[in-house]
Amino acid sequence: AVDTAAEDEYIYSAIEYDPDSKPPLHKNRRFRVYTCMAFMVVITVVVVVVVYTTRSAKGVETTELEKLVNGAPSFSPTAPPTTNREASGIREQVEAGILQRGVNFTGMPDSDPRKRALEWILHYDQQQLDSDDVRLYQRYVLALFAIALDSLAWLTCGEHRKFGNETEFFVTEDCGMTNAATGVYESHKVWLSSTDECEWYGVICSKDDVVRGVELMGNSLIGEIPPEISQLRFLQYLALNGNCLYGTIPPEFGNMPNLLSLELHGNGLSGKLPTELYDASKLQLLNVAMQYSYNSVCIMSNNTYVNTVYERGGVTSRDLNFGLIGQVLDSNVTKWTSMKGLHLFDNSFSGKVSDEVGSLKYLVYLRAHNNRLSSILPNKLTNLKKTREVYLYRNEMYYGIPSRIGDMEDLEDLRLHENEMDGEIPDSLYSLRKLKNLWLQDTVHCEDVQGKGYECSADSDFGFSGTISTKIGNLKKLKALYINNNPIGGVIPTEIGLCEDLTELHIHKTNIGGSSPEELCLLRDKNLNNERNVGVLYADCRPNNKTQDPFFACDCCTDCCDHTTKVCIADD
Repeated sequence: AVDTAAEDEYIYSAIEYDPDSKPPLHKNRRFRVYTCMAFMVVITVVVVVVVYTTRSAKGVETTELEKLVNGAPSFSPTAPPTTNREASGIREQVEAGILQRGVNFTGMPDSDPRKRALEWILHYDQQQLDSDDVRLYQRYVLALFAIALDSLAWLTCGEHRKFGNETEFFVTEDCGMTNAATGVYESHKVWLSSTDECEWYGVICSKDDVVRGVELMGNSLIGEIPPEISQLRFLQYLALNGNCLYGTIPPEFGNMPNLLSLELHGNGLSGKLPTELYDASKLQLLNVAMQYSYNSVCIMSNNTYVNTVYERGGVTSRDLNFGLIGQVLDSNVTKWTSMKGLHLFDNSFSGKVSDEVGSLKYLVYLRAHNNRLSSILPNKLTNLKKTREVYLYRNEMYYGIPSRIGDMEDLEDLRLHENEMDGEIPDSLYSLRKLKNLWLQDTVHCEDVQGKGYECSADSDFGFSGTISTKIGNLKKLKALYINNNPIGGVIPTEIGLCEDLTELHIHKTNIGGSSPEELCLLRDKNLNNERNVGVLYADCRPNNKTQDPFFACDCCTDCCDHTTKVCIADD
């Protein structure tokens, strides 16, 4: 019997050689060559289709082999590849949900940070998020933030390039820094790396990977704050202090419903504080201080120097930067119902201190010194029971201290010096048992000089008057009392000896006469001395007018002044 299973099997040795016959088709050499070629073509087509389909579904991935053969792609000069991600809906999502002020990508220059951030999301971000990914918005905003503020110039964790300055392939991931407070080295991830954005240095996320904070203090951030950062809808904490930011504060910050803390101090910002910012009703800390004459120098990634002393960092202008301007402590402050800290100093704010400031019942710190506030201290300011610090010195404040200042039971630090204030120290002030610092020195007197406008200077004939009350002994925590350069008179009460923490006392260039009580000299033996450069006791204890008896007789003063000539010298 014949094995039917073997019928189809061809056995070459069973064929009888016939010189006239043609070989079977499968033994024809040309046929075999053509067949192999066809087979290779088919295989090539299949491979190309598979690769193209894979890339289209998940974006472009460049292998290390391709880098070696073709060179690493450059983000800036090289046109992005065209893929299906262009039609994935990401562009439309970002345009509709993130871009601010009515702009869109149509016609936007390729150099615009918003356009560059989109290109990164589409083609260079190795996470390759889809249009419906819940992290798309926050990742785009953070990418825009890095590009707009020149992350390549950052001191820490901004350098994402692997191949040096000529290529930008966004592959460097690891970075770190030594914590200045603890001395411990901390590992982080680089901005614009392939890692989760919650791992990037300074980004703080909740357990559900939602960005809740960005903390990049003193990291050489350069440029204008992009308004799109307001689209981090769950952001609670933004700290960008000590950088080289310039331009204005985006009004869009007022649309951030969860913002609790905004720290922008120590930059070169200018313009008005946007009124929209008062709509950030949950805000508890606002620090926009130190914009005027704050000297911070940074170097951009293209080696351009930026100096915050000038407007816009001196990049496009050499005009001096006067900081933030306009009214700030007006009736709008009532919207900040949770405000605890207002730090506004070293700017050019003007206008009144409104009564409504007294409605900020949780306010602890009010620091608005070195501005152009022209106002009285409103009586309703004394409603602030939790306030510890009131710094309003070097403004244009006038009139006296509210009579009910003693109602501010938590007040520890009151600084009103170098204003045009006057009147007596209210009796209720001596009931501030937590008071540590009282600075009322160098009250100024202003005159309208023809052709020159108002000129102001410290004048001991103008300012706070009256006497120091015997109730000063109630201020047992008092450490510093500065009342020099005022017409305050009388004598030093013996009760001052109860102020055992007193380390600094300046009563020179006043009308305080008589002699130093023994109790005061006993304080000198405790803390009121300069042997450890801790405290000083100034008084008008030099011979008056060079030849007369001292206006204030003092055997224990560390520094003495001539009451008439105003010349001071350290006697100890």
